[in-house]
Amino acid sequence: MTLLKHLTFLLLLVTAESFAPLRTPRESPTVMFEKDDGGIFGAVGNFFQELDAFVDDATSRRLGAGSAFYGKRKSSFYGKDDKNKKLDRSRPDPTEDYQGPAKGGYFQWKPDEETGEMKPVTRMKKKNIERNPNYWDRVFANDDN
Repeated sequence: MTLLKHLTFLLLLVTAESFAPLRTPRESPTVMFEKDDGGIFGAVGNFFQELDAFVDDATSRRLGAGSAFYGKRKSSFYGKDDKNKKLDRSRPDPTEDYQGPAKGGYFQWKPDEETGEMKPVTRMKKKNIERNPNYWDRVFANDDN
């Protein structure tokens, strides 16, 4: 009797699987192992670079909707088609990086009367606390482009 139950169960299992859709390999939303540089060592290195970028995004509050306030994400945690991801994570870009003050979070954005750009100012005295304007000149000093 138990042999008949087992055979019936196997028959039902095979029948059910024949009507189930084919399983495709699950695609990971992250791009940890996309590069094939160096075999397994390249994959492990790429994993740790991606992990470092993810931790950087998490500690800089760029996950979720934080990229709208704190600059674009470095990691590919949200997949390849993430519109809030930097084009090149290793290269600074004033259009993609956070432009607010490096210290203190008690500020507000105020439009500049001359240029119309948003500038970070203190809440009480409305003092401009943005980065030194020469910061990006120093960053791009060795750039050949």
